[in-house]
Amino acid sequence: MAVYDAGVLGLGAMGSFACLELARRGASVIGIDQFAPPHDRGSHSGDTRVFRTAYAEHPDYVPLAVRSGMLWDELGRQAGKALLTRCGMLSMGPPSSGLIAGIRRSSALHKLRIERLAAPEIRKRYPAFLPPENWVGLFEPAAGWVDVNAALGYALEQSRAAGSELLLDTPVLRWEARGADFTVHCPDRTLTVRKLVLAAGAWAGQLLAGLGLPLKILRKALVWVEPSRPEHFAPGRLPVFAFAREFFYGFPAAKKGVKLAIHEGGGRAVPDLGSPAPPPDTEDVGDVLALASRLLDGLGTRITQAKTCLYTMTPDEHFILDRHPQLENLSFGAGFSGHGFKFAPVIGEILADLALEGRTNLPAGFLSLKGRFGATVA
Repeated sequence: MAVYDAGVLGLGAMGSFACLELARRGASVIGIDQFAPPHDRGSHSGDTRVFRTAYAEHPDYVPLAVRSGMLWDELGRQAGKALLTRCGMLSMGPPSSGLIAGIRRSSALHKLRIERLAAPEIRKRYPAFLPPENWVGLFEPAAGWVDVNAALGYALEQSRAAGSELLLDTPVLRWEARGADFTVHCPDRTLTVRKLVLAAGAWAGQLLAGLGLPLKILRKALVWVEPSRPEHFAPGRLPVFAFAREFFYGFPAAKKGVKLAIHEGGGRAVPDLGSPAPPPDTEDVGDVLALASRLLDGLGTRITQAKTCLYTMTPDEHFILDRHPQLENLSFGAGFSGHGFKFAPVIGEILADLALEGRTNLPAGFLSLKGRFGATVA
């Protein structure tokens, strides 16, 4: 029976880049996923993801975001096509809102380039936006969007090229520690790996059941609308955008139209991961369109598509990146809470560091499990 240096369970955003990084460092790697990424059953559904470095959620994310942006740029050069499009991002809200105050804090601390716009300036420069008079805008020119399907496809392609063996459409029935190694049981085979990396998205809680991680799975609606004033929403005319009201956000128009979603609040619990999450219904879409009608001009209401994205939420909405507290050869990433995809390349580096070195020099200590969630973790 073959013994692999590392096994990666889950080949979505984080697992695919962990697999690539491990293989590039010379490890013999096997990656396993119950589906065939990219797909619509997980947290990377929806074609595009926001990239930003002026991080409102916490300034400690900024160095990781900057590093990730450098990696996205380099991966795009290697791929011969842009994976990250840096079209800028405009965030709008009251000056005291968490979004605006958080961006100001992070950009000041890390000396990031940010342009401040008053509401009249926003409306003049971008007729699509209708911020209230007392709102301000913060424009980050280095921000933009990531092509999800191209990014994951390239990571998996390059992982294979570096020597990884990938098992797609292969569920993991269970894993168990056997001395210093791990045994991974799949329906048609049993594998032995020296290091185990878990990056299973919404299924992380099941595969790490012994830790009792307080993860909650929500489904969120992604909605594409064909704009009635396409000149307002054209690529090159419009940046990625976000409004402080429920962190309502969107992208310039593409083939399917203008993509819109609500990041904060809402979402419905997913009680059974064994079946695909129900598609967005009238209420889901209505919530998105209601905000759009108040904050966007020239959008219209012609929906071209609506899809579901899964959020795996931690109580504090920050990621978990760590080694298992009892099994030092098991590292994992979980609970990316709807804002993790932009970090995928650097998280791949961190997970590879933890697996091969037992530690990382990247500034991710604030995302460790230690000291978080109190007695809820067994």
